[in-house]
Amino acid sequence: MLAVGYKHDRSFVVRGSRIGVFRHGENDGIEFDTTISRIDDTHGTEFTPSSVMLHEQDSSMVLQNRDRPHELYRMDLEYGKVVEEWKVHEDIPTVSIAPNTKYSQMTGDKTLVGLSHNMLYRIDPRVGGDNMVVQNELQSYTTKSHFTAAATTESGAIVVGSGKGEIRLFDRLGVRAKTTLPALGEAILGIDVTSDGRYVVATCKTYLLLIDTKLPSDPAGKTGFQKSFPQAQKPAPRRLQLRPEHVVYMSAPISFTPAKFNQSPDGNHSEKTIVTSTGPFVITWNLRRALGTGRGDAYHIKQYADVVVADNFRFGQDRSIVVTLPNDV
Repeated sequence: MLAVGYKHDRSFVVRGSRIGVFRHGENDGIEFDTTISRIDDTHGTEFTPSSVMLHEQDSSMVLQNRDRPHELYRMDLEYGKVVEEWKVHEDIPTVSIAPNTKYSQMTGDKTLVGLSHNMLYRIDPRVGGDNMVVQNELQSYTTKSHFTAAATTESGAIVVGSGKGEIRLFDRLGVRAKTTLPALGEAILGIDVTSDGRYVVATCKTYLLLIDTKLPSDPAGKTGFQKSFPQAQKPAPRRLQLRPEHVVYMSAPISFTPAKFNQSPDGNHSEKTIVTSTGPFVITWNLRRALGTGRGDAYHIKQYADVVVADNFRFGQDRSIVVTLPNDV
């Protein structure tokens, strides 16, 4: 797993119960800084996190333990130790977490967004005790929605993908989705959204879905986060996929890592590129070209010497990508 720093030029690579810390240098270089040699919970039990998220200006890291889904752990990165165990809710297993807003990790914001298989909610660790879910910011669905991933915009709107392939757009927590886009077949494995909420990229196993959320007939330029799409005007996702000759060349089943937009907190329309990987190949799409030509098979591809475990843009960059291999970064 890979977590790229927002506030400081650091990347954190999680391998098993160890974390390697790397410093970004000049000319897109990356240098080893230090190792957090063992991840233990507050009781001294070693565990391997299933996901990680940087928090509070990169001073903390929030970790999930698949074996204990009702809890989260906060690691103090200055000391390299888990210092708090958050009992989120005894009846709500958290499957995924996201920052309150796209760039709230650059601030001291304490709260975050939690996702269970059929609930979306605010987690506030300051509450303490055995229930850190903010009740008036919880939205529950009675049907089995199979939520899998969430992402937030700069204003705090939330996009949620599901194992059924559905995508929901929420303007805030505690209410039902403004827009639900029906499934196109495959499960959503990862999801991301641009700062202004205009574009969503959803990762399926063998292709990406790029969605324009702007309502075509709305004079104010609102998106599906702010107002429901009329039934006849729901957007048709663009499918981004590899050309058949490249699939044959790769000689292995395609299995995309969660695709990401580059991070650029300098105003709207600043995201330019999408990155994902499969096997030893990193693939990037130019957002404007994909939208302008409608061609989902126009991309750049780069091969590495080993399988790419994780990849993401260096913060504030659209050309500098941090790539994690099994034994290298």
